[in-house]
Amino acid sequence: RVDESVKYPGKYELHNFEKSKIFFNCCFKNNIKKIIFSSTAGVYGNAHSEYVKETDILKPINPYSESKKKIEDFLIENSKSKKIHYTILRYFNVAGADKNKRSGLISKSSTNLIKAVCEVATKKRDKIIINGNDYKTKDGTAIRDFIHVSDIADIHVLAANSLFKNSASDIYNCGYGQGYSVKEVIAEVENIINSKLKVETGPRREKDIAVSIANSDKFKKKFNWKPKFNNLNYILKTALDWEKIN
Repeated sequence: RVDESVKYPGKYELHNFEKSKIFFNCCFKNNIKKIIFSSTAGVYGNAHSEYVKETDILKPINPYSESKKKIEDFLIENSKSKKIHYTILRYFNVAGADKNKRSGLISKSSTNLIKAVCEVATKKRDKIIINGNDYKTKDGTAIRDFIHVSDIADIHVLAANSLFKNSASDIYNCGYGQGYSVKEVIAEVENIINSKLKVETGPRREKDIAVSIANSDKFKKKFNWKPKFNNLNYILKTALDWEKIN
């Protein structure tokens, strides 16, 4: 959580970086040398271009993203000295739930936009608060690239199979290359439930990013990958269906 990391930076340094190093060093000592690491698009910070590429400069602006970058650096450095091979996956905004309702996001006091909106839609939360409406975007609210969790799962299978076969290390963005604003997400949920939600506007969250959209061409070309669930309506419906039973 970005907001929590700003409040408690030491917690994220300890758990995301120091303890991850202990875990990975244990792997290396026991001859586990093929690593898939779940990183974040947050490592790019406020990018200069609308669609970020893996080769863009990394400028994380909060402790959460910084801790992820430090582990990326750790794996890259160790790949040379300890002959390990890695695939670093930089997630954009993972959302939605398994279509058969076997799994989904469970979190108390979640700051995840889609989770929060679905909680309001199912009467578990009174209102949705938009964190800032003065960004330099089409409607003033932050824009994110939402990728369905089942596509993320498929990406991991492809990455694992590739590591087993040829061991080449690399870094990939995991997103659709399509950005939706906070207001667009809220409007689409209202469309699904055919009802208006209670919405208020609050201040920006400290060290939040205005726009985060993936250029995922590298992964698509490498693995001939075509997303199965690149549809905001589907993402929101599966998230909403999951919320109804939990």
